[in-house]
Amino acid sequence: MAIRLRDFSAVQRRLIQRSQALVERRLAKPPCPIPRDMADALRAILAAERPIVDVVYGGSGDGHGTPLARSAGYRITLYQRAFGMDPKRENRLAPLVFHELIHVARGWEFDAEAFENAWFTPAEGARPPTRDDWDLFREQHYQGWWVCVNKRTRRVTDYADRFIVAFPAKGARSRKSDDAIRSER
Repeated sequence: MAIRLRDFSAVQRRLIQRSQALVERRLAKPPCPIPRDMADALRAILAAERPIVDVVYGGSGDGHGTPLARSAGYRITLYQRAFGMDPKRENRLAPLVFHELIHVARGWEFDAEAFENAWFTPAEGARPPTRDDWDLFREQHYQGWWVCVNKRTRRVTDYADRFIVAFPAKGARSRKSDDAIRSER
């Protein structure tokens, strides 16, 4: 295993390992097209062909403003909020781990959001991009390392123009985000 877990309880370790197994199963049979270099990078990470990825426990962080997770280089930090006490929330861990693995594989935030939402349902814990995500997407010209979006339709494709996911026009984002996208047209 190319992922080394540090400072987690036995229960947290099992949840992370289940999440990793789910990601590996989805990678074996992707639910949507996936660029070959992205698939190769994720497989290399999971099969220990790349440097080991340290997944560390970040504790409770500094309160509600603490993210669920973050990554930098070959390190992913999972905070207590990622685990939650609600049994429904433990499902959020797989899309979260997948999202951070995409960053480790060199993906941008847009790549991670697009594939998280293409590979996992909201019931499994996938969350549409937030207003802050859309602000970042705008700054990065609505593109990632592997994907881009039609700003009008919110249809996300890879650079071979294969459909990945369509982000909803209504929902978790704010009106400000919709107005910002309209102004970019």
